[in-house]
Order: sequence, then C-alpha cells, then structure tokens
Amino acid sequence: MIKAFADLHIHIGQSLDGKAVKITAARSLTLPNILHASREVKGLSMIGVIDAHSRGVRQDFRTLLRDGQLKPLEGGGYQFGNLTVIPGIEQELSVGEGNAHFLAYFPTLEHLERYISEIKPQVKNWQLSSQKAHVLVEEWLGAVALGEGIWLPAHAFTPHKGIYGNCCKSLLDVLPGLPPALEIGLSADRQMARSLSELEQVTLFSNSDAHSLPKIAREYNLLELTENSFSGLSQLVYDKKGQVVANYGLPPKVGKYHRTYCLVCEKVVEGEPPLLSCPRCGSRKVVTGVMDRLTSIADRKLVLAPDPRYIYQVPLQDLPGIGPKMYSRLLEAFGTEMTVIHQASEKELVKVAGKKVAQWILSSRAGTLTFQAGGGGIYGRVVDILS
Repeated sequence: MIKAFADLHIHIGQSLDGKAVKITAARSLTLPNILHASREVKGLSMIGVIDAHSRGVRQDFRTLLRDGQLKPLEGGGYQFGNLTVIPGIEQELSVGEGNAHFLAYFPTLEHLERYISEIKPQVKNWQLSSQKAHVLVEEWLGAVALGEGIWLPAHAFTPHKGIYGNCCKSLLDVLPGLPPALEIGLSADRQMARSLSELEQVTLFSNSDAHSLPKIAREYNLLELTENSFSGLSQLVYDKKGQVVANYGLPPKVGKYHRTYCLVCEKVVEGEPPLLSCPRCGSRKVVTGVMDRLTSIADRKLVLAPDPRYIYQVPLQDLPGIGPKMYSRLLEAFGTEMTVIHQASEKELVKVAGKKVAQWILSSRAGTLTFQAGGGGIYGRVVDILS
C-alpha cells in the first residue's frame, strides 16, 4: 500500500484555446497551471481534473500527451512527474425535489468519450462545466458504467445543487442504490455526515472544489492505495482495498453555507439548529444552512466530538499573518504547502516565519483555532487560538 495526498475536485477556468470552461472560475485555472500548482506548490500526489469532458480541455490533455508532459499510467490516469491526474466531470441531474451535481472519474480520455457518446444529445454545451444532462439518473449511471467510471454525489450537503441539501432526505428515495462514495463539501465534516445511518459504509471524500489556483487543496484527503492510479482509486471506492486515512478540511463553521442565512435581515442566524426560518424577523426567505438542514433530516444524534479521521485545517494563505510575502518565504524554505502544513517543525517554522506565524500554523495543524460561522454564501473566518 502507498499513501497519497489527493484533491479530486479541481475545475478548469478556460482551455488553452481561450474559451471559458467553468464560468465562475479564474481564467488562470488552465490544465498546465493546475498541474504545476498541484505538484510544485501544493505537494499533492493525485488530483481529479473536473471538466475533462470539455472539448477544449480534452484537446489540452492530448497536447500535453503528445509533448510528453503527461504520460498514460498502466492502471489508468495520467502521470505528471510524481503527480497522478484523473480525468473527471461534474454533471447536473434532476433528482427528487431538485437538481444535484454528481462527479464521475474515468481511466482515460477514451473511456470518458464513451460516456460522452452515450448521453451527448442530452447535454447542450460540451465546452462548459457542470452542464445539466436531461436524462434519468439510471441512464446517467449506465453511461458512467459504459466508461468504466467511478461516480459519487458532489458537495452533498450544500443548499445549492447538493443532493441532501437540495433534493432529498434519503439517497435511497432518489437513487437506485447507495453511491460507493460521497463528497462531503465545505460546510460539513465526517462527524456531521455520520448522523445519517445510510452513509455508514459509504466512502467519504473532502475536496477543494477549487475555482482558483490558490484554492487547490483547501480540502483534501490522505488516501491509502494499492497504487497511485485510477485503478488504485477504483479499488479503494468499489473493493475497499485501501482507505481514506484522513480528510483534511475547513472546520464546518468556516463554510459559506454552514448556518441558515436570512435574506431579509441579511445575517447568519444564531441559535440551536435546526433553524429553517429567521428567529429575528420570522421570515422563511432564507438560505438553509448545512448544519440546520442536516439536523432536520438526521436519523442519528449529531455528534460534534472530534473524529480523528477528519482533521480541521485552514489553508496557509487564510491564516493571520500569512500574506503574499510570508507565503513565498515559507514555500522557498520548505518547498510545498504539504511540507509546511504536515512536516515542518516548530523550530524550523519559527526560524523562517517568526513565533506568531509559527503559532498560527501549529494551531491549525493541531485543530485548536476558533472561528466565526459562515452562511448565505459568506465564508466564516479564523478569530482566535484556543487556550
């Protein structure tokens, strides 16, 4: 078994022909820039490049393969030095009471194109990201199977396009069976997900859903795999050969949809969840928070005690005292963010960054930061260190 730091949800802002892919993503999110940032800056071992379905992005893959910058792996996926690149897609489907986003990953571009050919007439624009497929869930799953892919619900608990947050109280109400895996999303964690008994045996991932280069690996996973390839990921998900050793993610309070947000008062609600209307003005014109929604549908008591497999972590650039100059100094000294976050000693950090910044980094590593809650599309923030 090998261990790999993996972020399996990174969007493309534009293809190299200058055409937009993810409209809301930074244009600097090109495939070559993602590969460089993921390997050289972030220190990841595996990434999922969402939007590999895009015509322009597929051409970018082929260009890098032709030039020898990417190489096919025997077990599926592509090699960029010591970084494994898995081509993936995010697709919107109608399920239950609303629309939800799903992720799928494929061994090669050829496998992905089998999927595309199966549902091509039911999707309007194959250049853009996260397009809606006008097919039944069962048909979509059939297309994924044709491409020998891995599938899972994306950011499952968020109010916008999350399957629990937007569509159903139970996955079995809207899917033909439980998914092999699920992406938790930024406003929830493993403990919150376990309040739903049906997720007991479902593999849980935390991913960045990055819409800009700095956001890559704001959430990620430490995986134990048979090999660093698509096959290794597939064996973990479907055969339970390997495991998610740990999820590294933002504390749920920092997520921009953690608590309910009143659209009338324009404030995050305060009080014991679930709050599905505003306790100040009584309005039901709210963006329901992940904590509030999950509390209202859970069939188990929500346990807020720490889970050793979910490690709260704040990206370096979101910590107080780490501006562009300090960030560059840390990378120059230690190489990658993973080294700073996981390996650098207190003595080394103090020498490079000073005592205050070192304390913030070590407190983030230890999970002893405190936060102001986010909601309604506004992120929470770090406010202090627990004494």
